[in-house]
Amino acid sequence: MDKAALGRAYQLVSGFRATQMVHAVVKLGIPDLLTSGPHSSDDLAVSTGVRPAPLRRILRCLAAEGVFTEDDDGRFSATPVSECLRDQPGSERGSALMLPTESYVAFRDLMHTLQTGQPAFEHVFGMSRWEHLAHDPEKAALFNSAMQSRTEQFRDSVASAYDFSKIGSVIDVGGGRGTLIAGLLKAHPHLTGTVFDLAAGLAEADAYLKDQGVRDRCEIVSGNFFEAVPGGYDAYVLKNVIHDWDDEKATAILASCRKSMGPQARLVLVEHVLPDRAVDSADSRRIFIDDIQMLVMLGGQERTVAEYAKLMEAAGLRLTQVLPTDSVYELIEALPV
Repeated sequence: MDKAALGRAYQLVSGFRATQMVHAVVKLGIPDLLTSGPHSSDDLAVSTGVRPAPLRRILRCLAAEGVFTEDDDGRFSATPVSECLRDQPGSERGSALMLPTESYVAFRDLMHTLQTGQPAFEHVFGMSRWEHLAHDPEKAALFNSAMQSRTEQFRDSVASAYDFSKIGSVIDVGGGRGTLIAGLLKAHPHLTGTVFDLAAGLAEADAYLKDQGVRDRCEIVSGNFFEAVPGGYDAYVLKNVIHDWDDEKATAILASCRKSMGPQARLVLVEHVLPDRAVDSADSRRIFIDDIQMLVMLGGQERTVAEYAKLMEAAGLRLTQVLPTDSVYELIEALPV
């Protein structure tokens, strides 16, 4: 067999082990501890309250994965990868804490999704992902933190890729803590905004918007976008919302927005655009793994431009343009028909 291919196959089948080790060291805060310089496993064990011998073995394994480096004297240092796992804006820390728990368990029952087409999450937990978050404030906070960090990675790209010069007011539909709307308001001082979501999603929005210095320009409104969306805004922005749902529910969300939009208002989706063909590349891997995440956890999906256009048409909207950003996301604009 081809040696390189065999190595990649091994990496794929053993990936769950690296995932759990990353989860453990992030939970212990080790990437943050290493910002002050190299540390021995003994020192790190004392700081984190774990046993030094197994910690050293795990750190060495993660050094082999490029997460840390091991010095000649046996001390461990940070790398650009571990920097991405620190407790800081735009990092992967939230995902490292969230994905290996609920998603890890749901993916264990992937065969259920293959056999039924239904989310494995619901089969494992006996309720939908959203019901689960509503019943568990700690899990909801973890989810909101992960979504905040992911949005911080690309919100500047969204703010610069779209022309907001003729827009006065923006509502972020399903906006959680308000990470995206805060970025838009900071980039465009003439804008006023509203973040709209369920109460669980908005739990920390007030504090976050104050911390971002935009609370005085942003309202917080609680509600259900399946029932009604506030009206009177120039732009309705939905970031990673439509991909959470199947076609029927996605159309219902868009139709709810459409009912509240004036004739000159515009709707902008921030989503992956699924390519027509999968290729072996970092961007392709991220888009397609996110598609399977939606399938297993929520019953949603990533979509092609044609599929988004079809949803828009069913909701009384017309897809007008698709704009690239300096990230893996694209902006899909639609106007009322």
